[in-house]
Amino acid sequence: MGLGHYLFGFSGRINRAKQWAIFLVIIGFGIAFWALFAGMVGFGTIADLVQKKLSVHDFIASAALRNFLLVAGALYLLMFYASLAITTKRLHDRNKSAWWLLVFIVLPLVLQVPVFMAMPAMFAQMAAAIHAAQNHLPPPPPPFESPVVLIARGAAAIINLWAFVELYILRGTVGDNRFGPDPLAGRG
Repeated sequence: MGLGHYLFGFSGRINRAKQWAIFLVIIGFGIAFWALFAGMVGFGTIADLVQKKLSVHDFIASAALRNFLLVAGALYLLMFYASLAITTKRLHDRNKSAWWLLVFIVLPLVLQVPVFMAMPAMFAQMAAAIHAAQNHLPPPPPPFESPVVLIARGAAAIINLWAFVELYILRGTVGDNRFGPDPLAGRG
């Protein structure tokens, strides 16, 4: 299996080591993403934004940020596609179809919808706490999280843990399965 098929093909099987390799590449991608951000936007621009010499509106409207978002968006889509292909092959090694991507990737995102819907209230609470601290007022009471948000967050965490165990911990099917030969066949 060549590098092109490893990164972009959806057929066949890969072992845990190759799944871990893409995990490390994704961490490196994250580091490179922030280095790219600093390089394209510029440390001076970031410093001006932090020191309030540059407004958030002007920063958002800047050509540097737009260019960064275009480059970063293209790289993100490429990396996301590659991670779907690699995860599919790892699921195949566990003798599971790519439909399990819906359970391991889409379902946790759907379960986060109540969390995203609660974010405006959370941000308002944070703003009230900052205002109270700046004006030497007593802090507001801690925010109340809806049971729906707590349950959704917990369910998403459990599914993410299950996906981690399936993809990174458990050994693949010994011998051939319906998705192809054992990638570890012939190794001791």
